[in-house]
Amino acid sequence: MTIRVEGLSEAIKELRKKGDKAETIIKQKLRDTADEILIDAKNDAPFGPGLSIKQRLDANPFNKGLTFEIGVQGTLDIDAYYEFGTGLSAQQILSNPLYTNEMRALAMMFFKDGKGRLRGVPYLFPNYIKHTANLVEELKKEISKL
Repeated sequence: MTIRVEGLSEAIKELRKKGDKAETIIKQKLRDTADEILIDAKNDAPFGPGLSIKQRLDANPFNKGLTFEIGVQGTLDIDAYYEFGTGLSAQQILSNPLYTNEMRALAMMFFKDGKGRLRGVPYLFPNYIKHTANLVEELKKEISKL
């Protein structure tokens, strides 16, 4: 499942009209943003016996560096349970108004019976939200400079 930054596609299209220099700026900004998300997610990911989330988090470029997939390699259900929690913890985490319907739908892919008691330790989505909040505006500023 893909989580998209609202308005990003349009901003990229406008910048690309400005030529090769604009595309280089876009790719660098997206790479920097992906790296920031990844670093903070690794810092926030839980670590303990049997947990290797930190080591399996990565960011992979696609579409010639205009798209990034950031996540856990070989995702196991437990990775999602730590991200979203289970039972009441999941309800609390997913009620965050910053979580999109796409994020909630992703969490529901791991729903079992709603009775779990694992407290979530969100590590990926809070950092995605934090680092993409102003991404479109920052790219628009770059458009106006060119």
